[in-house]
Amino acid sequence: MNYSYEDSLKYILKKYNLTAKKRFGQNFLHDKNIINHIVKSSLSENKFVVEVGPGPGLLTNAILKNNVKNVLAIETDKSFLPILKKIKENHYGKFDYIINDILKINLDEIINEKYSVISNLPYNISVPFILSLIEKEQPVKWEKLTLTVQKEVAERMLAKINTKEYGRLSVLIQWRCKVSKICEIKPSCFIPPPKVLSTVISIEPKKHTPNPSIKIFQEIVSHAFGFRRKTLRKSLSRLDVNIDDLAELAGINLKLRAQNLSVNDFCNLTIAYENLIS
Repeated sequence: MNYSYEDSLKYILKKYNLTAKKRFGQNFLHDKNIINHIVKSSLSENKFVVEVGPGPGLLTNAILKNNVKNVLAIETDKSFLPILKKIKENHYGKFDYIINDILKINLDEIINEKYSVISNLPYNISVPFILSLIEKEQPVKWEKLTLTVQKEVAERMLAKINTKEYGRLSVLIQWRCKVSKICEIKPSCFIPPPKVLSTVISIEPKKHTPNPSIKIFQEIVSHAFGFRRKTLRKSLSRLDVNIDDLAELAGINLKLRAQNLSVNDFCNLTIAYENLIS
């Protein structure tokens, strides 16, 4: 008998006496077509893959069916340990796991080669996790992120200048990365169904980006969007430089608002600020 992925997931959860835990933000994807689409869109042959939050392992096993080099799963919920041990037995030498919070792990310190990340991320950690990788000094080890996130978060990452969705997250990610939408996922594709729509996105680091200080770039972007309804003259006034000198050096009109500035405009502001304080 051919079981659907949904039946397989229900069987696994029953066999191991598992339920989704709200405190971990768990919603388990069971749609076979979506899972296969995620894998097909994200993997290259003979690559090292990190999966964050493997849970019951449906996506994990789909990844391992492809010609990947190794898969490292990072799981914070110890109740999935028996499943991870079983997967390791079935794929000895190709699969390993770590039980820990991904936000407490520096992947670059434990992986000595280029890697890709695939994950149905818990919504409550998606932005901190993505930013932790974006903020790494270049060149980075990660080559591609294929992530399921809340639709609203995806829209913010993909947002264009002069739109209401365009904000701090848009600028920080688009500064260093190319972001694209793979597909949307309905709540019914998960157990339990989340209360929000989901989107699968692909994030790849740009090969060549303007390279001002990460810390200063973030500071200026945060100041600018901290008062997004105010003009730049107001929102940037807390910076410890003459605001008119900064605007002139960066070629920025202080009557504009943060959402009117492109990523390159923010780079120019950062470089100008660095010159003024040096």
